[in-house]
Amino acid sequence: MDQQPVIPINIILASNSPRRKQLLQDAGVQFRVFTPTEPVDETLDADLLAQPEEAVKKLAERKAGAAVQEVLAQNPVGLGFVIGADTMVVLDGEIFGKPYSADHAREMLRKLSGKTHQVITGVSVWMMLLNDTEENGGDGNVSIGFRTFTETSEVTFKELTEEDINAYVATGETIDKAGAYGIQGKGAVLVEGYEGDYNNIVGLPVDKLLENFPDLLRREVPVEITQKEA
Repeated sequence: MDQQPVIPINIILASNSPRRKQLLQDAGVQFRVFTPTEPVDETLDADLLAQPEEAVKKLAERKAGAAVQEVLAQNPVGLGFVIGADTMVVLDGEIFGKPYSADHAREMLRKLSGKTHQVITGVSVWMMLLNDTEENGGDGNVSIGFRTFTETSEVTFKELTEEDINAYVATGETIDKAGAYGIQGKGAVLVEGYEGDYNNIVGLPVDKLLENFPDLLRREVPVEITQKEA
């Protein structure tokens, strides 16, 4: 019996986040990191800023979409998945991104002190079916589609003193994290409790990702061959 042909699956994480990389690795996903050579525009208009879930979805789509454009220029072959993600901290409708300075981080932590906020991650997965070129026996066709989802968790902070805030900012953890803290690191001491997906708070709801895209755990997929009538 002839063996059914297969095509390879290539998975790309369009993020330099070491936390997202670790979460995917721990889940058993085989992937490579690729980010666009040009920074992705993360500015949002007022309408989106008023809708955090839509805003985080839009940013995730921009990040994945920008990577897709550069990946396609490399003329890959097979089934490709590009994963883009963005995480926001939201308190009473105000979006907290990454702080741009130590003072900005202190300002964020003061606002979060003693309150419950939302952590929203948008994940955009772009799927590309890339046939080989005509020179190599293919038709060169490219099919692209994408799906985007969000996950929301809640985190409650302890009442923080200025000493608590200054000590945490001094650790250097605040600069590259939405809301100026990392629950998986030294920022855990700031947290009284949380509800929802812990990995989402870290930066990637990997369980929901794999539930929606189980092929991410595969290295190849079978190809259905349609017999042409004589």
